[in-house]
Amino acid sequence: MLLSALAFPATSVWSQGTATSTANEPTPNRGWEGLARVLDMVTPSVDTLDPPSGTEINNRISGLLNRDRAQQALDEITEREAQLVNSGAPGADVQLMFQKARALAQLGQRNEARSVYNEMTIRFPELAEPWNNLGVLYISQGSLDLARQAFQTAISNNPAYPAARSNLADLQLLLALRDYQGAAKLGSAKARKRAQDLEAFIGSLN
Repeated sequence: MLLSALAFPATSVWSQGTATSTANEPTPNRGWEGLARVLDMVTPSVDTLDPPSGTEINNRISGLLNRDRAQQALDEITEREAQLVNSGAPGADVQLMFQKARALAQLGQRNEARSVYNEMTIRFPELAEPWNNLGVLYISQGSLDLARQAFQTAISNNPAYPAARSNLADLQLLLALRDYQGAAKLGSAKARKRAQDLEAFIGSLN
């Protein structure tokens, strides 16, 4: 399957550093949108909680997201965040941050999700997963060059990370499609045919 979905069904993502207005976002291309749905989205494979937080709570939230109950998951995340603040516990719950970004993405709040992922890349730059999911979000919004940078950073952080490598490979298809379409607009009949064939191929992967 193309671009394993960062656990979209089981894990999903989409977002950026500072939330921008919808009017400033690039217009998504339907082909990119479809491909983004099958990208590999995952949850952090490492335990970086400091201090350790409620594993059962995070597991329950993850289960809600996997069943597409994003609003309920977000409500529980908000409640859990308040508990951590009131307890005065130091550090950050990386898993909870990741789940929050997933929930926001599932609810269509992509700018907010992107903001959470960007915060994670700043606070925990060594993690590959936030970069991978950020790349999927960029693709869904048509920002292919930013997506490539995100996937490459994920691979640099973890060369043995299959989801990011698979996603980057699939992204190459979208980049090729973009270039063929650009050449077709300039009058290349061959490029137009290649673009049509590649678009059909990408569609068959969704």
